[in-house]
Amino acid sequence: GLSHKTATVEVREKLAVQEHNWQSVGRAIAALPSLKEAAVLSTCNRFEIYFVTNDVHAGIREVTEYLSTTRGVSMKELRSSLFMLSEDDAVWHALRVAGGLDSLVIGEGQILSQMKRCYEIATEKQGAAGKVLTRMLNTAVSAGKRVRAETGVARGGGENAA
Repeated sequence: GLSHKTATVEVREKLAVQEHNWQSVGRAIAALPSLKEAAVLSTCNRFEIYFVTNDVHAGIREVTEYLSTTRGVSMKELRSSLFMLSEDDAVWHALRVAGGLDSLVIGEGQILSQMKRCYEIATEKQGAAGKVLTRMLNTAVSAGKRVRAETGVARGGGENAA
């Protein structure tokens, strides 16, 4: 993925995918040779692809080549802008994103609804999420709801800081 922390506005705009295209892009990515499942999350401040593969290196290479070819971003630009996480690191990242802890404004509420849409779109009949991503995205949405309900992060101001 990439975010406001790793990529320029120009690169984020080139990679941005409108919500009504998340499913078709997810299916195209899941159809790459080494991939099994995929889901897309694209907002003004981040572009992330969650995918399942048996070969992480091949999966990253295929997804990066796909993005370069279809979005008109050079491999050099992608390499300098993308972050790649796998296994537990990827899951923890999704939890932080859904909780608003990785946002430009910590605790902003829009990202939870965007993550929920990512889950809904990826798990629809034509979606590209299987058992692994369905569970991960559902867990992320649940965690995001808990963060908002049980902490002061969404209220701002740091009144719950110790």
